[in-house]
Amino acid sequence: MPRKRKQPKSVQCTWRSPTEELVHAYGRFLNSLPKVNKEHIANTPTRVVRALCELTSGYTADPAAILKTRFSSGNYNQMVSVGPVPFASLCSHHVLPFSGFFYFSYIPGKLIVGLSKIPRMFEVFSNRLQVQEDLSEQVVDCFQKIVKPKGCAVLIEAQHMCMSLRGVKKAGFMRTTALRGIFLKDESAKAEFLASVRNGR
Repeated sequence: MPRKRKQPKSVQCTWRSPTEELVHAYGRFLNSLPKVNKEHIANTPTRVVRALCELTSGYTADPAAILKTRFSSGNYNQMVSVGPVPFASLCSHHVLPFSGFFYFSYIPGKLIVGLSKIPRMFEVFSNRLQVQEDLSEQVVDCFQKIVKPKGCAVLIEAQHMCMSLRGVKKAGFMRTTALRGIFLKDESAKAEFLASVRNGR
């Protein structure tokens, strides 16, 4: 007897409900492909929508809230750096992944944050549809506004699947930087940040 085809399961996103319509829409696309193996794609629409919900969960998270736990910097006034830290995001133009590493530095004003807070803040922004240039700006703008350091800086290196899998089909890393405060005004601070990036590679 032919196997009875399973119906798509109900899926709930953290930021969108209901999602049955999304599951059915993706199912229609898959079933329109010629000679596609129906057995293997029976639950694919549900899995894809769940994955997309997870990868766009940053829309309901507040990156500023992550940075609210702060501590006095005491007498410390030198650069604090973290990286390379791996990350992944989805590009806004093709909803394909781009992934790589980021390097972040700041020079404290009156406050410092726990080391884990910086990757967590970055993850909120990367779990949204992004272009790398905007991602760079959003990270430093948020940190500068909430923590109020003397300056902060980020460098992102990422490989974009929309470039390597389609279009020109060439692999390569895109690099973007965003600088705030002293890193913009003081060439020696900027040089120290870039040196920390080179040493972290």
